Amino acid sequence: MSPQTLRILIPAVLVVHGVGHTMGILPALGLASTKTWHARSWLLTPVLGDRAARAISVILWLVAALGAIGAGLGAFGWPVTQGAWRTLAVVSAIVSLVGLVLFWNAFSAFFNKAGAIGVDAATLVGILVLNWPPLDLIT
Repeated sequence: MSPQTLRILIPAVLVVHGVGHTMGILPALGLASTKTWHARSWLLTPVLGDRAARAISVILWLVAALGAIGAGLGAFGWPVTQGAWRTLAVVSAIVSLVGLVLFWNAFSAFFNKAGAIGVDAATLVGILVLNWPPLDLIT
């Protein structure tokens, strides 16, 4: 794949991934909820109650969404987050994975969950293990 394609593809995937995290906010706010799509946490709801678990869900998904969007914009060259896009991407991926572990049913379909895990894993491995992409590829 050409460097020009990657300069567009990597940031675009991060932005779309971030926007996708807003799906997790919907059931927590009561805007969308079914038997299988909800904001109940297997760990937090029994301990803290439904209201506190929902608040934590909103915070997690909002941080993951804003972090991934900010990382994508920074990778595109947006000056506010350009120097910190890798850090934003890593933090967002970790928060996203924590959210998925705690609120598995915050996303309505398995492919949404699998896609989120895939992008998070690729982000973490790419940036932390492979030190990829090289800075000159993005900037």
